[in-house]
Amino acid sequence: MNPDLASQLRDIHSAPPVSWWPPAPGWWLLALLVLLLLFFAGRRLLRGYRVRQRRKQMLGWVDHLDASIDPEREPQAYLSTLNRIFKLVALRAFPDRHCAAMAGGDWVEFVVEKMRDSESADALDILATGPYDPRPQFDPAVMSELTRDWIRRYG
Repeated sequence: MNPDLASQLRDIHSAPPVSWWPPAPGWWLLALLVLLLLFFAGRRLLRGYRVRQRRKQMLGWVDHLDASIDPEREPQAYLSTLNRIFKLVALRAFPDRHCAAMAGGDWVEFVVEKMRDSESADALDILATGPYDPRPQFDPAVMSELTRDWIRRYG
């Protein structure tokens, strides 16, 4: 062997280190799945936040009603406003049931059907005739609590 040729050989060198960029296709897929998961989780959280805010606002309507209208002096106005709150909640919660067209006995049957597991759901019968009755007989505390329960369930 010729010593001059051996001196011309270079030492063994290793491959360059693996770069972290660009990632392998599996990492791109994982990143896409994580982004989709974050997107849908964010939408769900935002929807829940909006529902809680809407219910809080509607419960505020009942508080305002209790503070502004005295059911002893203005029972028709009190019942009419409660009925409007029931109707607004129903329009949003049951869009396929055509709640806007319901009135009187049909409306009360619908509300009582949805509140059948409530102890005092029969007190809702006053919503059919109370706003038109000269002296409606009802318990304002029970009606207020039924309205709050309706909002918590469907608002």
